[in-house]
Amino acid sequence: MFSVHAFVKKEWYNVHVPSIFDVRVPCLTPCNKTAGQKQAADSLRNRVFTISVGDLNANAHEQAWRKVRLQCEEIKGFDCYTNFHGLDITRDKLCALVKKWHSLIEAFVQAKTMDGYLVRVFAIAFTRRHAKQVKATCYAKGSQKKQLRAKMMEAMLATVTKNSLRDLFKVLLGDTLTKQITKESVKIFPLENVIIKKVKVLKKPKFDLTKLMELYSDKVDMSTPAAGEPTANALSK
Repeated sequence: MFSVHAFVKKEWYNVHVPSIFDVRVPCLTPCNKTAGQKQAADSLRNRVFTISVGDLNANAHEQAWRKVRLQCEEIKGFDCYTNFHGLDITRDKLCALVKKWHSLIEAFVQAKTMDGYLVRVFAIAFTRRHAKQVKATCYAKGSQKKQLRAKMMEAMLATVTKNSLRDLFKVLLGDTLTKQITKESVKIFPLENVIIKKVKVLKKPKFDLTKLMELYSDKVDMSTPAAGEPTANALSK
């Protein structure tokens, strides 16, 4: 009796990402074909994809250490439409930042966005040496760390509560928030390498297809894959 390869029973789907990214279809995902009462869409819905920012934006290879988590919320034909699910950074980037003779400050906040998503945002920062410093170490006092954490939390909380989920991720993927924290902390203790370490979407409001499609509103053609990418139908044949 001949064994059948597992991928004979599978078909491929295009993974669409929100329009804040340059590449519209960064990857494909396999799924078991519909058989009997088991629908292919059921296994695809809520599937989470972790994709590097270097693959999502053109000429963004220097940002390849940042990972975006996207969750599939709607399936149309051979197309999966995703929504934001979280952010993370690679382990090698985190290890490269940590160094001796500097203090590490960590802070996190949990708040709701304007459109009802409950998110938790984690940030890290490191103390910076003064320009003409002779002393080898640049440790911050406990009271200074407490003040720095308060500043970081205040900035993150204001950013979360004043933005929708889409705008929040746009801000966090840029340098606006980290530059703001760096600037405001100079009076307490100078900081460097301020990074949004992780973002988690904890709770989502009731699913609304119209709001999901608004994430793709400024695309020219949602069904067209990225340049050089094969179509899902072609791979399924």
